[in-house]
Amino acid sequence: MEEKAEKIHIALTHDDFYTEHSLTLMTSICENAYDYTPVFHIIDGGLSDSSRAKITELAESYHCEFAFDKIDPKVFDGYKKSDYYPVQILWTMFLAEVEGLRALDRIIYLDCDMVVNASLKELWDLDLGDYFIAGVEDANGKKYSRRFLDGKKKFFNTGLMVINAKKWREEDIGNRAVKIAIENTGTPLGYDQTVLNKIFDGNVLFLDLKWNLQYCPLNVWATYDNKEEYKRAIENPAIIHYVGDYKPWAKGLGCFNPKQDDYFRYHEMTVFRHKNLAKWRVEDKFSAYKGLWAFIKRYPFFFLKKQFWKYHFS
Repeated sequence: MEEKAEKIHIALTHDDFYTEHSLTLMTSICENAYDYTPVFHIIDGGLSDSSRAKITELAESYHCEFAFDKIDPKVFDGYKKSDYYPVQILWTMFLAEVEGLRALDRIIYLDCDMVVNASLKELWDLDLGDYFIAGVEDANGKKYSRRFLDGKKKFFNTGLMVINAKKWREEDIGNRAVKIAIENTGTPLGYDQTVLNKIFDGNVLFLDLKWNLQYCPLNVWATYDNKEEYKRAIENPAIIHYVGDYKPWAKGLGCFNPKQDDYFRYHEMTVFRHKNLAKWRVEDKFSAYKGLWAFIKRYPFFFLKKQFWKYHFS
């Protein structure tokens, strides 16, 4: 493969549990990187040799550049780990200060429960001006804005961020954000998405919803003002974010995600590919009652929720 001139720096943070999905994401990026060379920065908080070997093999097969960039765990001393808010969620706050990324003016960060269906060059070429990041409104942004902001500003989702790393360092965002998270550890005020939204206070360049499609009718009831933009994003997403519980790989739940085929298309190109995907899908459908039962237990009166019907059945 001929090396492309422009390099785009992409940061991913995960542990061994998410290596399978990180490889799927990396594959989707590489399959659509026709006009640039991806440079992957894997924030390594203790990946096993097996995970590192699989990542290395994939990156080398696509002739991309990659690095395992260490993050100092002492930075996060004092943060109380919980099942829902593990310390890894704070790593995104400190990306601009990680040694391997410290020289960069911008970084694209992606959550590992995503796949990419388009070139990332359009994002890389954005004029960030004085914005801290470019990102996409959270699907439940209105609720979070009322709870954590002033109810008027948009609340962004941290799954996709085009980071103005130079500005983050100038304004010491990493240390400020981690300090706030530790002070609010164990509460909804103590994780990356809430803290960064509060610090940036609306100084965010909001992108089309297609750049971080958060869509799963049984699990994500969006509150976007622009219903037509959301529908266009559903039809042609540049990046799909498998938010919530109904992820493609969650047996008995995943089959309820309308975008699971995008995930499996790239997954089949990795070393984790299913030996018999058709059989797995049949088994998944047979166990789907678990997903329906989980949904009904969680939302017993879902049929009374206006938001449930607004985007999915109109």
